[in-house]
Order: sequence, then structure tokens, then C-alpha cells
Amino acid sequence: MARKERTYTPRVRSVRPLGSSLSANAPPSSPHPCPVAMDGLWYIPSPLSQRLHQKSALGQLTADGGILLTIEEVMFSHWYRHVPLPGQSGWLDDQLSSDGSVLSHVIVMDVMRNGGELVVPACHLEERFPSLPNATWAVRWQRHESWKKHKGFSQIRVQRTHDSIDWNELQQWVVAVLEHGHLPELCVMDDEMDVTVYKLSHEHPTGDQIIVQDLDASARTLLGQSLAHSVATNGGYFIGIEDNWPLPAFGIPHLSGRFLRQEEFSFLSEDVDSNTLYSQLARQRLLLRPGFKYGCKWRAYETDIDTEHAPWLVQPVELAADTWEGVCLSVRLAEGVNKRWLCGIDEKNSWKFLNIQRSQ
Repeated sequence: MARKERTYTPRVRSVRPLGSSLSANAPPSSPHPCPVAMDGLWYIPSPLSQRLHQKSALGQLTADGGILLTIEEVMFSHWYRHVPLPGQSGWLDDQLSSDGSVLSHVIVMDVMRNGGELVVPACHLEERFPSLPNATWAVRWQRHESWKKHKGFSQIRVQRTHDSIDWNELQQWVVAVLEHGHLPELCVMDDEMDVTVYKLSHEHPTGDQIIVQDLDASARTLLGQSLAHSVATNGGYFIGIEDNWPLPAFGIPHLSGRFLRQEEFSFLSEDVDSNTLYSQLARQRLLLRPGFKYGCKWRAYETDIDTEHAPWLVQPVELAADTWEGVCLSVRLAEGVNKRWLCGIDEKNSWKFLNIQRSQ
């Protein structure tokens, strides 16, 4: 059987050749000067430096009106501003071999500045933003913002797919970025040199379900009696009533009764509040169902399960992936079924829900 003919054209993938401009603008009649090594960065003199700095937010000004560029800025200027690479043979090879993060930063600079956005490496902003988190690589301004006057739109951190994740450190970074009035953005580069950009935020998922505190005395008595007469099953408990069950969000109706998962039974049987993630979500009036089919612990509903799909997939941090490759897979799966992926992190006896969402 013949294979069906494709009806679409694959997207063009950039290979970013050296010595070739990616700009649509014509090169200058006189070649620009080559950057020169200075103080661990790369120096470009005036007047070219003024145009690059004022119009494109490139480089850090020096006393003589020149600018100092990072390696990723040198490469961006080479591709889009017709600036030649430093003259010595094998310059880029030397930079890549001396710093393992150079390749990621070069590619991300190209991707994030595509379309007119301004991205300034954090090392140029130490006086303007003296307390930027260590993990922040750059600050981004949107194309309509004046980078000299506006505080900036987001802070960017860069990762590779195989990098391991310290969830507590990531959580602290998100908090610090938000305190600066910026949005946290994460750029993950894969081994094909493609970059996926993610927005990070905190969510506080809540629902409208009935919980134990809403029950009157008679309903609480019925609940206690039902739990006391439950039958242990493999992975939970069976209660042989359904019509008078007072908590629709807890248990699965089957066989003219109610099946409770172990976590549900334990939560309803406790006399004092528990600080488990399940207890926190239940107290926020969410209807929780297993997330097995979606590769997570729970899917969480705001309202009745027959009324709407679950808006969230929730994963406890101890079960979350330990590399960005795994996290990106979880987020892609969640968004493929129109849900938001949340990681539940215990921070000083208070649960935070970290949302990671693709932005492009």
C-alpha cells in the first residue's frame, strides 16, 4: 500500500552559518571593526558601539564610549549587525571549549531577540538591578518598551534538556523574580539546537466542592458511621451506601456503593488537619481523581466531574521528573489535553503550586 502523500511543508531549521549574515539589511560599505578582548568581554569602539547600544541594547558602555559584549552578543552582532568575528583562527572553538554554557546562550540570544525583543545579559545590569538571582541569565524587554526607562518584562534562565532539576532552588528563583516585578521565563535547549520557552508562575487552584466542615451534625454522624462500617479492599475501602453519601467529591460510585482511595479514607478519618498535599488540595475544595492516564498523581476539578474537564494535572514534587526532558514531556502532555501542569512543593509548611507552561 502506497504511503499517503504529505500535504504540508516542514519548517525551515536555522543552521546559523559563520561568516554569513542572517539580516535582510545590506552590509556597510566599509567593514565594521572586529571585537577585541578586554576584561573578559569583547570591546567595540565608537561610533558603531553607540548604534549597537542605543538601538539594540547590546553591550555595556565603557568610559571612552565603546561597549563590551558577551560572547552571545558578539555572535548576535555578527549575524544581524554585520560585525565580523574576532580575527584569530578558531575563536569560536576556543569559547565553546572554555565555557560549556556558551552554546546555549548563543542560541537562546538568537531565538529570544527574534522579532524585535531586547534581551540584555544580567552581567550588564549589575548596577541597575543589583540583586538579580544568580540563575538569571538575562532580562527581556518587549519590543514596545524603552529598555532605558522601563523596568523590563521578564528574567530568563537557560537550561539544557538533560540538566537536573533542584525544585527548591527553582521555586526560590521564581519567587525572587516575581519580587523584582518580572515574569520568570525558562528557555530549554534540546540536542537539535531548538529552544522551547516556558512561562513559570504560581497558581492557587480552588473548587466549589462540599467538604467535611460544611456538614451539619447529622451528616457528620452519617459520615462517621459509614467510615466505621467500610470494608477494606485492595488499595482502598468500600462503603455500601450511595444515596445518602454526603460528600460527592470523595469516592467513586460503583456497585451501589462508594469506593474510597486510601488517601481519601485517611483524610476523612482524621480528627485534625493534615499537612499532606492531598489534604491541602481537598481543603481547597477540589475534586481529585487519579492522574494515571496523564502521567501524574491527580487530575483536579473545580466543580462536578460531569460538568467540566479537569483544568489541572497535579504532581507532588517528590514524584516530579528530575531532568528538564521529563518536565517538558509532562507539560506537553498536559497542554495536549488542555490542562495546566502543576508541581506541588512544600515550602515551610505551606504548599506552593508551580505552573510551567509553554509560551512558544
